[in-house]
Amino acid sequence: MKHWGKNVRGRLSSYSWYPWLVFFSVTTGTFMVNVDSSILNVALPVLGKTFEAPPHMVQWVITGYLLVITSILPVIGRLSDLKGRKYFFVSGVGLFTIGSVLTAFSPTLLWMVLFRIVQGVGGGMIMGNVMSIVADTFPRGKRGRPLGIIGSIVAAGTIAGPALGGMLIAAWGWRSIFWINVPIGLISVAASSILLAPPIRKGEAAEEGDAAQFDFIGGVVFFAAVTSLLLLISNGYQWGWMSGPGLLMLGIAAGGWGGFIWREWSTDNPLIDLSLFGNLRFTIGNITGFLSFILMMLPSILLPLFLDHVRHISISNIGLIMSVQAIAIIISSPLSGWVADRYGNAWPSIAGLSAAAAALGLMSRFGGGTSVMEVVLTLGLFGTGMGFFQSPNNVAVLESVPSSKTGLTGSLMATIRNFGRVTGVSLTVLLFQVGSAGQSSAAGYREGITFVFLIGLAIAVAAILLVTVGVGSAAGGRYQREVPDA
Repeated sequence: MKHWGKNVRGRLSSYSWYPWLVFFSVTTGTFMVNVDSSILNVALPVLGKTFEAPPHMVQWVITGYLLVITSILPVIGRLSDLKGRKYFFVSGVGLFTIGSVLTAFSPTLLWMVLFRIVQGVGGGMIMGNVMSIVADTFPRGKRGRPLGIIGSIVAAGTIAGPALGGMLIAAWGWRSIFWINVPIGLISVAASSILLAPPIRKGEAAEEGDAAQFDFIGGVVFFAAVTSLLLLISNGYQWGWMSGPGLLMLGIAAGGWGGFIWREWSTDNPLIDLSLFGNLRFTIGNITGFLSFILMMLPSILLPLFLDHVRHISISNIGLIMSVQAIAIIISSPLSGWVADRYGNAWPSIAGLSAAAAALGLMSRFGGGTSVMEVVLTLGLFGTGMGFFQSPNNVAVLESVPSSKTGLTGSLMATIRNFGRVTGVSLTVLLFQVGSAGQSSAAGYREGITFVFLIGLAIAVAAILLVTVGVGSAAGGRYQREVPDA
């Protein structure tokens, strides 16, 4: 089988379209992971009823998944650099597929969260390698198009998630949303096993040197810091902020982040190069990017609950409504890129955040009399704003570092993106509990939603001010200027 795969790969590699074959074999995994990150949003009301659990418990089905991906991404990226990407990618797709089967059989909410963590490990192994595999497969000068298409595939997966989830749940129940991953995963494993070239074998001494270069201590401390912080945000309201568990998680989080920063500054081979944050534009771009992904999770978590508990709309229709945000992002992202090329990255970013802020203000006024069309239009405005912000901001961050460090920067941006998403889920649930005062009535849901979206509006305004500071700090106002190699 091994030699057969090698022969097939050797024959196909002579064709000009071979890199695109590799591209589609690995991006099926990316599509699957992103579908799974959004498909559960519309399932939250159903899962709450099935397992008789409140929102702050059910949200761990999403939080646990994103938390694991965020915690292991830097580790996976570094290990894949040292040991080869094929092994980690193929293993990741296989593990994700197995996790999907296990999750579909979940007897309780606790088992479901545990199996979702298995999925998260596989998802992190996939996400940590796709961009690099594609970059390694295509020659220099021909990487821009495939790397750009990956962004569309991510958005397509995000779009498909809510709509597909709503239809599957309505037809076959919530367990069906995990079975859909199995055929996709099997195809990706088979294709990537054959098409991806194995890593170049190294001598034992070289492998020992590689192991010495990996910052195991930094990886463990990073995982502990992220996990404890998210546990505190997610459970502090129930525990009590000054309770024993709350103070314990606070201490671990504070010590973990302090220890991680010290470790990364003191080691010769850091997991994350913190010196990049000495660039103000880089720092502001990543902070605002982090805040934007927090904001994107607010309507994703709250509006399905609002549409179900307050407006009493069917799950299938909720899925279709929630897909509007992702569709708006796909449409607005290319337009924002064109505008940014002509006028710079800063002003499209500010315009996008302003539109998102306006949409959050409108969402804070949602109530029992809110029509579906109002929800659709507001979601469209919010998605358009996010799309206008994301592309220019990503370019601004990448162009603020030397081109020799764009690979490292891309990996760091992926980590920050996922950390923003998982923080957004936990923060949304926490603020909703505070705003609704624990009420499960329609009135309680309305009060909680209003409170959360007003906080979101404040976060959006803060992000706008940060981008404005970045504009003023850029030399000559050229916020998009590339920093040359040292």
